Amino acid sequence: MLIVTEAPRSLGEFRRRWVRRLDRAYVARYRRLVARVCSRVGGHGVTLLTARGFVDTRDLPAGMALRYYDEETLKADLPALSQRTHRLIESWWPSREDEPALTVDGVWLPDVLSVSRAVLLQVDVMVNVGLLERVLDEVKPDRVVLVTGQSLRERTARVLAEDRGIPTSIAVRFAHASRLAAWVRGWLRSRHDRLALRALVEDDKRRPSTPSAARYLFSVSHARHFTMVNLLASAVRGLGLACRLIAATRDNDKIEKPLRTLEESGIPGAYAMDYLPREAARRAVRSMRPLSRRLLGPTTAPTSLNSLVESYRRDTLRWSLAMARLYLEGAFRALDAHQPGAVVITSDRRMVDRALALAARRRGIPTLLYWSGAVLGRDRANLFDVADRVLVLGDHVRNLLIKQGVAPARLVVLGDPRSDEVRRTAPETLRAKVFAELDLDPKRPLVVMVSKYVSLLFSHGEKQAFYRTVRDATRALGGLNVVIKPHPNHEDLDVLRKDLESLGWLGITLTRGDYDIQRLFGAADVALMVTSMAGIEAMALGCPVVAVQAPGKDFEGPGMPPYVSARAVERVDAGDVEGLTRTLRRLLDDPEARTELAERGRAFAASYVHPVDGALGERLEALVTELARDGAR
Repeated sequence: MLIVTEAPRSLGEFRRRWVRRLDRAYVARYRRLVARVCSRVGGHGVTLLTARGFVDTRDLPAGMALRYYDEETLKADLPALSQRTHRLIESWWPSREDEPALTVDGVWLPDVLSVSRAVLLQVDVMVNVGLLERVLDEVKPDRVVLVTGQSLRERTARVLAEDRGIPTSIAVRFAHASRLAAWVRGWLRSRHDRLALRALVEDDKRRPSTPSAARYLFSVSHARHFTMVNLLASAVRGLGLACRLIAATRDNDKIEKPLRTLEESGIPGAYAMDYLPREAARRAVRSMRPLSRRLLGPTTAPTSLNSLVESYRRDTLRWSLAMARLYLEGAFRALDAHQPGAVVITSDRRMVDRALALAARRRGIPTLLYWSGAVLGRDRANLFDVADRVLVLGDHVRNLLIKQGVAPARLVVLGDPRSDEVRRTAPETLRAKVFAELDLDPKRPLVVMVSKYVSLLFSHGEKQAFYRTVRDATRALGGLNVVIKPHPNHEDLDVLRKDLESLGWLGITLTRGDYDIQRLFGAADVALMVTSMAGIEAMALGCPVVAVQAPGKDFEGPGMPPYVSARAVERVDAGDVEGLTRTLRRLLDDPEARTELAERGRAFAASYVHPVDGALGERLEALVTELARDGAR
């Protein structure tokens, strides 16, 4: 028998305190519910599939096998899941010949939104499908018991079990809290899409952009992209070439400050909807409604997964399709206003980036995607299909993209301008600047702790253990500057501050999420983290890394390099305060030990992150000139 519980929130923690309290109360109640169900069913011959926060192993009957969602997710064949996800989304659309209204100015609208919707669908649904298929194949249960049957994870288990002819049952049929929680999650997701569309249409801070020629047009869809775009824009401007930025939406308030800072330096920027007046945006949305109504009919390719993905399909057709239309119209107008010689994007998953690149292709304008990751993401949802050239940091990503089907001729290893900027700054100068910016004591060593957001792969309990271990070890050592760098996407600073207060961890420095982590690593004596692409970035800069991980847990696999098993870093179990204290003391007090670990890390990171190959501006301009001469693609 297999018992299936619901799963926790996929990404990050709730921002509002009352929602977090409500969620914690719900989890405590649900944990008791799971314990009652397991006690009633019995232990021998039974496997429980659950999340770490939803079970206390002391409450389980003897002989019950336990499988955790995070461990099962880490085993997933992500490239295969990504392909299945894209095929599923493709099935929502008719052929181009059958529905010409889906093509606008030569651009197929589904191409604009394909990756952003695939990311959502893969995280919410398809990862569940993949791990549950594998668990069912391995456990081979003769019956599946769903705790309440309300959550998406349990509904997925029911669909897959019924496909295999395995009987299913529900242990608790009147679980009103679970039913309400499932409904609220679905309503909030749909509401988010609806409000995102409204924010684009009704943006009342539009600043009409004045037409002006620009050699380069850069796209920014997230605040963290400025660390890359600032360097690229400054490099081409240093050659005397004009450039501009186009940002996604004012709805992301973290973009405004870096956009205006760059504008003050002489590089102007605007938002996509600045090019599209409100009335024109409203007309564009109205024009999509008949098309959406036609497409909202029954899907032509019914599968057993339809019941799981139908709400995602409806939201895509009602809201995302209209957003794609707005971004595409804004992109064409921006190109017409500035007549750029090249378009540069730093991501190909968000609609503003894909719309601008696809519009540029129709105009015959060369497009570059500067992929800023040292590794490919775990979800493998990016297609790398909209740019003429994909610029990567090192051979590792280049080789993976070739295996993924990207033509080698489209891939250029250009190195990482962010770490290159750090390398070209004298260490003592960089350290002095970072210490001054963060108000640190220059007489004390700097330990940088890279935070990790709560997710399906990393529970709240694991995060607390990570923080307590680092807190107690650094307190035991004393005399340290401890700086915590939050995740730029999924960690709210106010929530993190309250968590630190609840741990009684005061007197440490918490940076902004978009603070330049490369500069932190360049100034640090040691970096602490669970597992992160940031580990590669730290090692490439010669910063020793210590991984603090849950005992027995292995994060390595697609999307996470094997730097622990390769001994490129030191590893300490979360909870082992003495072990972390001992490791930090050795690295901080013994220069030879620190240098030896730094060199191991640098050697490991060499294939992931290259120094910039030549002058950055000249290399970009040479690529654009070549593409313009020989033709795109």
